[in-house]
Amino acid sequence: EPCHTSLDGHPFYGMTLDPEQKVFAEAILDPQKLVIFANSCAGTGKTTVAMGAANLLVRHGLYDGIIGLVSACNEGRQGFLPGDITAKSEVYFEPFYQAMIECKMNPQRDVCDASMVNQKTGEGIVKLLTESFIRGTNFHNKVVIIDECQNFTGPNLKKAITRISDSCKLICIGHDGQCDLENKEASGFVRYVRHFEGDNRVAICALTTNHRGWISSHADELEF
Repeated sequence: EPCHTSLDGHPFYGMTLDPEQKVFAEAILDPQKLVIFANSCAGTGKTTVAMGAANLLVRHGLYDGIIGLVSACNEGRQGFLPGDITAKSEVYFEPFYQAMIECKMNPQRDVCDASMVNQKTGEGIVKLLTESFIRGTNFHNKVVIIDECQNFTGPNLKKAITRISDSCKLICIGHDGQCDLENKEASGFVRYVRHFEGDNRVAICALTTNHRGWISSHADELEF
């Protein structure tokens, strides 16, 4: 079955997408778009939509797998956490795990890491990484999701994006109002949105509806 570039008439893992989520998902499914940015506030389902659309592309054979990439957001101190690379990174991957479950994926089967059997069996299609460990890495024929992009400094976001070849599809999701960096001006997210905008191979999306409810929405209205 071919991968539909439009969601009209096709269910999205049993979820009803709002109009903005649908635009975002269809941008990811569009074969003409190599880079998709989404500046999205809290509770908009941005990671879930990104993971679900990426999974469709991989399951239909258009890409070899999914790379989920986050920032450790602690100025390079991730190495001081206990354990091996998996243990050091696990705490940062929870949003990806939740998104996978929402999309009827099974993290125990679909995530590929050194501690799981699916690393050897080839069943794992999702590789989760922090930017701390990607220097010298090259990504080919993958859907690369960079989550919480606002927590990447400019140089770290540059390090991440320059790992990616044109055989990939890049999805950058974040929110310019939720930066956790001590120096918020150091974030590279908005600068990279502006750097890429205007190219017909790039889609710039915005998700503004908080589906978590009143508590989350009301809290998000207060600016610091």
